[in-house]
Amino acid sequence: MGLEDIKTEEAEAASPVPFRICIVGGGIGGLATALFLHHFCGHLDITVDVYEQATEYREHGAGMGLGVNATKLLHRIGLGEASNAISGTRDGIWFTIRRFDNSAEITTVSANDKGSVRYVAVSRADQLQIFLDAVKQRGAAKLHTTKRCKAVEDLGHVVRVKFEDGTSTDADLVIGCDGIHSAIRQQFIQDKAVYSGKVLYRGLVPMSELPQPWPLPSHAVMWVSPGKHLVAYPICANKTLNVVACVAKAEEDIPDLKESWTNTCDRAEVEADFAEFDDLATKVISLLPARPSKWRINDRDPVPDWTFMGGKVALLGDAAHAMVPHQQAGAGQAVEDGYIIAKALTEYLLRSNNNNNNNNNNNNNNNQTSLRSWMELYQRVRLPRAQRVQETSRLAGDILQAQTPAMKGRAFDDNMPLLAEGVNSMMKWIFAEDIDVAFDKLKAEIVPPPPPPRRTWARRIAGWFCL
Repeated sequence: MGLEDIKTEEAEAASPVPFRICIVGGGIGGLATALFLHHFCGHLDITVDVYEQATEYREHGAGMGLGVNATKLLHRIGLGEASNAISGTRDGIWFTIRRFDNSAEITTVSANDKGSVRYVAVSRADQLQIFLDAVKQRGAAKLHTTKRCKAVEDLGHVVRVKFEDGTSTDADLVIGCDGIHSAIRQQFIQDKAVYSGKVLYRGLVPMSELPQPWPLPSHAVMWVSPGKHLVAYPICANKTLNVVACVAKAEEDIPDLKESWTNTCDRAEVEADFAEFDDLATKVISLLPARPSKWRINDRDPVPDWTFMGGKVALLGDAAHAMVPHQQAGAGQAVEDGYIIAKALTEYLLRSNNNNNNNNNNNNNNNQTSLRSWMELYQRVRLPRAQRVQETSRLAGDILQAQTPAMKGRAFDDNMPLLAEGVNSMMKWIFAEDIDVAFDKLKAEIVPPPPPPRRTWARRIAGWFCL
């Protein structure tokens, strides 16, 4: 071995090994997380790989809402205006809630859709494309397809991710964003998806086909009745109306219905289920595609832990807290997850690097540089809030269909005040909470603030002269 070979080996041994992050799942949560990681700790020595089980990065389904709690985070990484551009206009209204039989107003909930940082209603596919383009343009992650995760294995210092095609990869941190049927979650939590008692029909309608002029002050409408509700709102820069029809059905009545974006039915089935709705509502339903999608709404019960293997594995989005869609909050909660996990990992990496560069610094302790501690911080910030959204989303579905314990057995007219009160209170706290405040508060428990500077003799003497 020559001198140059020895020098090369010494240089390679001395060079730092990048911190490897594996994101399993390339949907809204997975790609948002990759972008937040690039924003907060892209300047550090990390590599990010995203593994998607499908043959391409795409979103099924139709529309989704992102409240200001999520869009303000997208603005911080320079993607807020792009989301605004693909959003539908709601004329300052989150939803106007109306009776099923005559479209009479029950209540209207306002939403900021005028300012720069605002509520957006978007096509899931369009929003994912914004994230995908940004990941590629910024070099935020290396993207892989046709990689379905089978299991993860703790090797001590790293985690090995095994895929169904027989390949594997090792990572310092694995973030499971693989949805409600997450293989990573199932390895640590042996639970099953819970049927909510409701079925959704979904479809898209060109805005140009709607009755003109539109007789209501906004296209963002919910028609409600006992056991059913119909939702409509504009997406795709007001070119398309997203339509969601929700009906309560006993599980024995849908024995063969799977939870899948690819299930469809004949439009006549939706028309029959909503035949008692008024002319405007049934007209909207008649404009649905001939084969709208049909899927059972499942969620998961809350669990106490999202982090495993000493903090080397963490769950995110539906893998951690799958929720029913009745508050349109699931995507926003996944965005919040990605934002906080990126902040927590940045704190860990900065302190870990400081320890590596200055091993004799007594101010750094093992707790401050423990990956477990910082992933537990992510969990402590996000778990209570996300689980509250899970629980209130279930409640929201019952409120909209007049099926809460206080509403059952009462005449529909008598439930109108309860319905209006419930709808007006259900979303405000989700939009308003500042998750940075929660992060900073809990971070202080891991890293106490530095003590005030000691007063030197010079400062004391100067203080005496100022008396």
